[in-house]
Amino acid sequence: MSETSFENDRRQSNSMNVEYHQHHTAIEHPRDHSNLGRILQPALESFSGLSTISRDTLQKNLQPIMNALERLDAQLLLDLKSVKVGEGPRLNDSQSCAAIYDDIQPPMNHHSVVNTSSCVRYVHISEIPDQYSIGIFVFAPYGRIPLHDHPDMCVLSRVLYGDLERRSLDLARLDEDVMDHSKSGRRNWMSNFFGRENNTTQQALPKGTKRAFKNHVDHLKAPQVTALFPYEGNLHEFVAGPNGAAVLDVLLPPYDNTQNRDCTFYEIRETDPGRKPSGKEPCYVVPTGQPEDFHCISGRYGDLGEDDHQDMDFSV
Repeated sequence: MSETSFENDRRQSNSMNVEYHQHHTAIEHPRDHSNLGRILQPALESFSGLSTISRDTLQKNLQPIMNALERLDAQLLLDLKSVKVGEGPRLNDSQSCAAIYDDIQPPMNHHSVVNTSSCVRYVHISEIPDQYSIGIFVFAPYGRIPLHDHPDMCVLSRVLYGDLERRSLDLARLDEDVMDHSKSGRRNWMSNFFGRENNTTQQALPKGTKRAFKNHVDHLKAPQVTALFPYEGNLHEFVAGPNGAAVLDVLLPPYDNTQNRDCTFYEIRETDPGRKPSGKEPCYVVPTGQPEDFHCISGRYGDLGEDDHQDMDFSV
């Protein structure tokens, strides 16, 4: 895929120079996890301003990477032990494996967190600042990551094993204009999608509140690959199934609070249920800070991960 395929969008964003077709075979040897990083290098010279690029363009140019993630051998990557089908999390329709949550070092009994369903482990693989990061989130049975966003980012997720329930929301476009009527004497046209809120409702919404549309709750299972975009599906939360799960994430670009790409947690605040543009239910998402009962603790698994394990604040 040549640079010319981005010509129209780059006039607006001045951001992408992508030739993914030269790199999509980089995941052919998954135990050499450095190859997981080479899938994107040097594909991305500047991966910023994604919200100005159409979803179709992003989807088209991320598809080779998604195809490579589909070919990824999760059993080889994680050295997973096979078990009888149904006696562990699924790898695919005909294979199950032993979960690795308790094998990540240091073990959870070294931490003050007792409830493993509130703690997700993170195994770092690779990162190039302002371009991408790759890592694996490992869920205990019924483990949960609360609702959070990915500002001006795309994220590709490959379920390595297990299954999860996902709730996702689309961000409303032109959100800053909708929420700040002081910029204009007239209401933004998007307000018609939500009905007329009175002044009391507007004043009660905390700073950082955004408009969003609910998607249907869906069920992800290995070896599925999914993608989210700067608006479509940008907020999501996960709850693992009874056997836990492991998900490899490719973040494009990574979280970086110096570049206004903080990870923010939200709760859903309902709005007028009578208006459903495009068949989707509108709502507000209100920032909450990281929930006190959620922890994301980094660690090592085999030759993957780093030694400086820590309780991450999910924005780094």
